[in-house]
Amino acid sequence: MGFADTARQFSQTRIRIEGNTDSVGSAQANRRLSYARANSVANFLAEKYGFDRQRFVIVGNGADKPVPGCEANDTEECRAKNRRTEFSLLN
Repeated sequence: MGFADTARQFSQTRIRIEGNTDSVGSAQANRRLSYARANSVANFLAEKYGFDRQRFVIVGNGADKPVPGCEANDTEECRAKNRRTEFSLLN
């Protein structure tokens, strides 16, 4: 079961979408980029699956929430892991 199916089952919940980046670039630029990343995912979900845009809580974390073990962003593998989007359902 994919995220869209799960979100449909919990249709009364809001969907938090968090965008994240690696630490390359300024903190301000990374926050904008991560917010744009999360917003792009919200647009995709609304267009492809018909989700109401009002369900989404969009958050841009920048580089503030690295993947555990990749806090230093010192390898390309870690930087790639930190460039991600995460979802959660809110009550």
